[in-house]
Amino acid sequence: MSQSHQQETAGGAPAYVMGYFRSGPNQTHTDEKLHYAYSRDGLHWFELNENRPVFASSLGEGILRDPFIAKGADGNWHMVFTIRPRGEDIGYCRSSDLITWEDERKLPVMEGKDNTRNSWAPEFTYDRQRNQYLIYWASSCGPDLGSSKHYSAWTSDWQTLTAPDLFFDPGYQTIDASLAEHEGKYYMGVKDESVVYDPNVKHPCRNVLAVADRLEGPYTLVPGFRTPDYTEGPEFLKLEGTNRWLLFYDYWSYGKFGMMETTDFQEWRELDSSEFRIPYHARHNTVFPVSETELARLLDTYAVLARYGTPTNAPVRLAAEEPAGFLHDGFNLRTVVMQFCPNRLTGTQLLYDEGDRKNGMALRIRDGLLEAAVVSDGERVTLKTRIEATDVKWRHAALSFAEGVVSLYLDGKLADSVRAEFGLVGLHTGAGGYGGRFGSDAFGDAAGTDAFDGVIRQVKLYSVPLQEADIAMMTRGK
Repeated sequence: MSQSHQQETAGGAPAYVMGYFRSGPNQTHTDEKLHYAYSRDGLHWFELNENRPVFASSLGEGILRDPFIAKGADGNWHMVFTIRPRGEDIGYCRSSDLITWEDERKLPVMEGKDNTRNSWAPEFTYDRQRNQYLIYWASSCGPDLGSSKHYSAWTSDWQTLTAPDLFFDPGYQTIDASLAEHEGKYYMGVKDESVVYDPNVKHPCRNVLAVADRLEGPYTLVPGFRTPDYTEGPEFLKLEGTNRWLLFYDYWSYGKFGMMETTDFQEWRELDSSEFRIPYHARHNTVFPVSETELARLLDTYAVLARYGTPTNAPVRLAAEEPAGFLHDGFNLRTVVMQFCPNRLTGTQLLYDEGDRKNGMALRIRDGLLEAAVVSDGERVTLKTRIEATDVKWRHAALSFAEGVVSLYLDGKLADSVRAEFGLVGLHTGAGGYGGRFGSDAFGDAAGTDAFDGVIRQVKLYSVPLQEADIAMMTRGK
């Protein structure tokens, strides 16, 4: 019995993390470092750290490609990745929290194999019976890169490795193997790269599927399965609490991703691009479930643009009138959350004011309603929900914008949602802050301050559109 790189979430709603490096079509504009995105449904992925790196390798030429991350039997997260210069080594490091990576070093997985040209796209699976990890990767041995096969080695401590064994060789070039365990069988997604080095092959590169009864194989090809042409980097994700599997793959020449789904590894459906979202220029991803505690830590580290925890009963200006910068730059993803304790619910009281009547977003109380507005180039959408009387002193409000999807939350629950005709809120020069109005606001009003009558605390701005499960998680812990 083995444990694939799917881990169970530790309570709460499902949560997933994606690791990837970045490049444009045909490997242009490369950013070969570790990046993160997160998802609640496995389909819509939102970039953390504003799509900037969260970890850079110090090994060799400082290249980190094809990251693979999974939690080990020791409770730590382990990462393996492709490095340069090419040769017998892969990169390795570990982390207790997915934030601080340590013990970075090379693993000489092809040591002893003469003329090893490369060691690409490593992954691993933990075998419970052996209490060891099976690492597998693609290498070419010979005068060039034209003999790529998959090899494997065992380790129990990430220090000592067994000698490399041939793991998978269907008789043609392969790279990018990834494994999934389903109902006692092991499935391998792998790239058929035979056309790259054999001019007689007529079909483009694509991913195929192989199956075995044991983790270590032997694997045999599944007839009839293939991903679309010009794809590589297959990666599996099982959606928590369901029998649904997703298969991700990378159109590396076109700078985009594709996805398929299955419940039995026999019948597959290709997803339309409108059914999922992948961060811009993401390449060769790794995907895995995390606990809500782990996700909360990642969001707090890599998604918070600003935080203001001190309680205040007066308007707080966060930005003056400026042509660009904080609270002025345009955005396509954003969330503002806050706690508020009102003395009254009558009249108009501004909770949050960013931008102006042409571009921006705002939250307010107006005669017993919590209202929100988002405006782009003068086109406005508004949302509202009634604030019911409660014994709870502190209330929780959140407003998110996800490329046109606007959502309003009250006390941890989705209260209203609408899809705007615009997907971007443009540059806004007006002053902004919370607890009052600082110029014209996103509702189109400009007269007076309309200050909030009460106390506001724990104001946070996020670079991602927090999901309903995220808001619920936050209110449980307030």
